[in-house]
Amino acid sequence: MFADTSGQKDRVFLILTGVWLFTALFLFGNPVILDYLHPIKEQKNPVLNAMLQGEQNIGLSPKENYQLVLATLGLVCVLGFSRLAKPMLRLPDGLPKWLAWLPLAWFGWQVLSLLQTANQAMSIATVIHFASCLAAFYLGLLVLARMRLAKLALWGAALGLILNLVNACQEQFGGLELTRNSIIERLVTPSVLENWLEFRYTTLDHPEKSPSQPGDEGKTIPAEIEKQIAALPPETAAKVRELPLELVKRMYSTRLYGRMFYPNALAGVILLLLPVSLALLLGQGRWLVPRYALTLGLAAVGLACLYWSGSKAGWLIALVLLGAWFLHLPLSRKLKLCLASAAMVLGLAGFALKYGDYFDRGATSVGARFGYWQAAVQTAVEEPLLGTGPGTFQLAYKQHRALELIEAIKKGDIEAVKKASDAEPTRLAHNDYLQQASDSGWPGFALYAAFIGGAAWVLARRRLDDPLLLAVRLGLLAWLLQGFVEFGLYIPALAWPAWLMLGWLLAGPTNRFDKSVATE
Repeated sequence: MFADTSGQKDRVFLILTGVWLFTALFLFGNPVILDYLHPIKEQKNPVLNAMLQGEQNIGLSPKENYQLVLATLGLVCVLGFSRLAKPMLRLPDGLPKWLAWLPLAWFGWQVLSLLQTANQAMSIATVIHFASCLAAFYLGLLVLARMRLAKLALWGAALGLILNLVNACQEQFGGLELTRNSIIERLVTPSVLENWLEFRYTTLDHPEKSPSQPGDEGKTIPAEIEKQIAALPPETAAKVRELPLELVKRMYSTRLYGRMFYPNALAGVILLLLPVSLALLLGQGRWLVPRYALTLGLAAVGLACLYWSGSKAGWLIALVLLGAWFLHLPLSRKLKLCLASAAMVLGLAGFALKYGDYFDRGATSVGARFGYWQAAVQTAVEEPLLGTGPGTFQLAYKQHRALELIEAIKKGDIEAVKKASDAEPTRLAHNDYLQQASDSGWPGFALYAAFIGGAAWVLARRRLDDPLLLAVRLGLLAWLLQGFVEFGLYIPALAWPAWLMLGWLLAGPTNRFDKSVATE
C-alpha cells in the first residue's frame, strides 16, 4: 500500500519537496516577474530563443510550467501540514514570535501596495511569487523541523545544483561557441529575419522587452566583440550588428550561466547550495573513500564554475564563506584566525589580478548599480508609503532615466547627457532591500529588512555543531549578502530553497516538536 505508515508518509512528503526544489533549479532561473505568468514574446523569435537555454521546457509554455510547479508546491503544503500533530502552528522554543510572523506582515504590505500599483499584471505576478516564498518558509519552520529525515528534501536542491554545474561545464568546453554559431547560422535564414522584424513591431506593448532598449542608439559594440564580428562574412556581420546591443554582448560572452538567467544567478546558486551539497555527501555513513572523492570533485567543479561565471560579488562572498568556515574548525582560536586571514589575503590578491583591468575600464556594472540604487531611493522618497507596486522598479527606473536626460539637455551638460543616454536598462534594482523600498515604500523595506536582519541575528547567536546545519547557515549567509547587489529574491531557483532552508534553520531542527512524526 502506498505510504501506509507514518514514516512512509513522511518520505512521500520529503521526496515531493525535493522534486519541487529540483524543478525550480531546472526550469526557473529567470526572475519570476519577467516570464512565467506573462510569457515574453521574445521566445517566439528563434534567435532569442536560442539564447535562453535555461528556459527550455517539457513541452508546456512557461506559464503552464510555472502553474504546474506552483500546484506541486500547494500539494507539498497540504501533505506537509497534514502530517503535523496539533497544535499545527506551535512555534519552536527559543524563536521570537515576532520573527516567525514578520514575513506575514511583510507580505500583507505587498498586497496593500498592489492596490495602487503602476502595473497590475506585473505586481500580481510578483505577489504570487512572494506567496510561494512564504509557503516555502513556513514549510521549513513548521514542518521540516519536525521530521527526522528532513535533509532528504535537500537532495533535490543538491541534484539541481549538479545539473547546473554539468550544463555550465558543457558551456565552458565548447557549448557557448556552439550556441553562438547556431544562432548566427539561423540568423541568415530569411524566415528568421522576417520573424525578427515582426518581433520588433509586435512588442510595442511590452517596452521592457523591446529589442531596442532606451539608450541602445549611439552605443558601440565593444572592440573585442567587434573584432570577432568582423571575421564573419560581411552580410552576416551586418545582421549581427543589427541585433540589440545587450543580446550581442551575451552572444559573445564567455561567462557561464548554466540553466540560470545570467552568470551572477549561477554564482548565487553555487554559493547557496554548494556548501549544503558537500555536507550531504559527507554525511552519509558508508563508502567513505568514494564519498570523499565525490565531495572533492564536486567542490572543485563548483568553485571552477563560480570562477568561470565571472561574478565579482560571487568571488568576494565565497571568500567570506571560506573565512567563516575556517572559524568553525575544531582548532585553536589563533590558528583559525591565521587560516581565515591567509585565505582572505590570497583570495583578494587573486581578485585583484583577475579583475584589475575591469576597474581600469571604469567598472561599468558597479556604476550601473549605483544608478539603479539611486533611482530606487528616489522612488521611495517620492512614494514613501506604498511605493510603485511590487515588481515595478523597471517602470520607475525608466521614468527617472528620462527625467535625468531631459534635465541634462536643459543644462547643456554633455557629460551628463552621455551618462544618462548610456545608462543600462534594467528590470530589477539589483538590490533586494532597496527594491522593497521602491516597490512597496519604506514600510515594505523596514519589514523585509527587519525580518532578514532579525533572522541573521538569531542564527549568528546559535552554536551549530551539525555540519549540515552549518552548511545551510553558510549558504543562507551568501544569499543574504548577494541580495545587496543582485535580485535573488525574485528568482524562484534561488528564493524557494533559500526561504525553505531559512525557516528550517530558524526552527532549530532538534526533533523535539512532534515525536510521533520525528521518530521511526
